Amino acid sequence: MKRLFALLSVAFVVQTAHYAEHVAQVIQIYLLDLRPPEAHGLLGSVFDFEWVHFLYNVGLEIALLMLWLRYQRHSQRASVDRGGLQLLTGLVLFQGYHAVEHIIKLYQYLFDPYYQFGLRPPPGLLPQATGWPIFLVHFWLNTIVMSLMGLALLKLAPAGLVRATIAWLQQVPTRAVLPKLLAGLAALAGMTFGAVWMYEQTHTLHVPGDFPTLQAAIDAAPRTATIIVGPGEYIGPFHIRNSLTLRASGQGTVRLTAADDEAVVSIIGSHDVKLEGFVIEGGYFGVLVEESEAVTLAGNRIIGAWLAAIRLSRAQARIVNNELRDTRSPYGKGIELANTHSRPASVIAYNTISGHAREGILLHNAEAEVIGNWVMGNDLRGIAITEMSMATVEGNTLIDNADAGLYVVDMSSVNAADNRITDTRPGPLGTAHAIRVEYYAEAILRGNTLGQGIAVLHHASVHDAALP
Repeated sequence: MKRLFALLSVAFVVQTAHYAEHVAQVIQIYLLDLRPPEAHGLLGSVFDFEWVHFLYNVGLEIALLMLWLRYQRHSQRASVDRGGLQLLTGLVLFQGYHAVEHIIKLYQYLFDPYYQFGLRPPPGLLPQATGWPIFLVHFWLNTIVMSLMGLALLKLAPAGLVRATIAWLQQVPTRAVLPKLLAGLAALAGMTFGAVWMYEQTHTLHVPGDFPTLQAAIDAAPRTATIIVGPGEYIGPFHIRNSLTLRASGQGTVRLTAADDEAVVSIIGSHDVKLEGFVIEGGYFGVLVEESEAVTLAGNRIIGAWLAAIRLSRAQARIVNNELRDTRSPYGKGIELANTHSRPASVIAYNTISGHAREGILLHNAEAEVIGNWVMGNDLRGIAITEMSMATVEGNTLIDNADAGLYVVDMSSVNAADNRITDTRPGPLGTAHAIRVEYYAEAILRGNTLGQGIAVLHHASVHDAALP
């Protein structure tokens, strides 16, 4: 009996540490004003991964189930507190549901393109059904698990243990110990918040407050720093070679420009760069990303670049919630990915892409998840997957593009599902298809709404589509 209680106590201690992570996450969001994707608890992002959460919660359920079975077997031979056994039963059942949530989350992470590449955290069952914030749902799930485990532990304690513990506490000189304990806790809290404050002070730079120019701030910023850029116009080009976050102080209030022979912002040889909330106008490219990974371009408006609003070359990025329009060259494109197979797949999601002389989105020798974009009014194809590229194209709206809404060619492969492709205009050769697949390319089509037909040419193949 004592051995079973010791094992249950170990499980309680482990769950307490896990619960502390969730408490820390809530504090980070509501007191430190971190966004949920940036609030990783006490241990940072080291363990904040779906596989870790899955293994912990499923492992805890297995351990609790084994303990429950042992307690059930023991109760047939000796006296076991019935209330404690009922609490343990409830704990096993509830943690079983909690484990199911993480099984569903892991499935979404592994197989749903909306969640595979970190675009957003997989919600599981309850947040998806209710719309409740994921971090709050799991905070309260763990609160209930902690409560049930603590009550079960109290009820199942061996005879005399609780009384002996209370007697020992009564002998402790509380008048002497309690102030020291409170002072120690206060000091620990002060040091924690002080460390957070010092980190924020040293890793958050302001332009023009701290530096006269934006490039000076970029050059001086330590790794992982955040640069907050005040309202106004800043003339580049701007070169980023370090891990940092570049954030406009207000949406649409900060304008970055450069001459037509330069990229307005170039990110080269970097990792973990974020560019958020800017109006980027002109330049040869709006944003150029080369030899870099884990780049995030979010919430920007990129207008009037010469050749491409965003170009990735041998790089990987999350391109999310941007407005890209009106490149000025006869060869101008919205988003161009080139030679990215050596990197993880990029994510292009929930952008509005319009008014380009050529493709809205172009992949050549590249790999990407293209999800939920509005691509319209481009003069040569909405989305083009070319030169042995691979892509998932899901939930996009492709309207009023020329020649083809979705174009797949040159031994490329595409899984296209739930897209709406309508009002395709004749292109330079007079053709207008919702989808065209040709030259040994392969497309899997499912649940798409098409305003025009599908063309399959030159040894290409299409699966799961009703061809007109």
